Amino acid sequence: METIYIQFEVPKSESRTSPDGLLKKSLKKAIIGVLTTVIPKANPDYENQIDNVKSWLVELETDSGIPQREIGLDDKGNTILKMPYKDNYGYWTDNNLLLEDFKKHFQVREIEKITFETKWNIPL
Repeated sequence: METIYIQFEVPKSESRTSPDGLLKKSLKKAIIGVLTTVIPKANPDYENQIDNVKSWLVELETDSGIPQREIGLDDKGNTILKMPYKDNYGYWTDNNLLLEDFKKHFQVREIEKITFETKWNIPL
């Protein structure tokens, strides 16, 4: 399997004009709590870390464009999550985006395999 490696920054959210009120936060937390007891989380170790990701490194299969592995980096470039890993299915590997979709929706740059593997091999 031939692979390609890309990196892109997380776009700044423009939809956050006002923070949720206390009632809305409480209701959201209650609903999520009920749902996660019935439906297991896809990324139990990293659910709370995904919002801290500032850039992503993604390994994709060259022919199909399907994401295989992903690494989330914080604002200092430190690896804070990697998936699929242990019980964590993945964020980008668990959707229908292909390489061309990443190129269309994000400012993607190609990176070297060694860059990806070095970040992947950092123990979490």
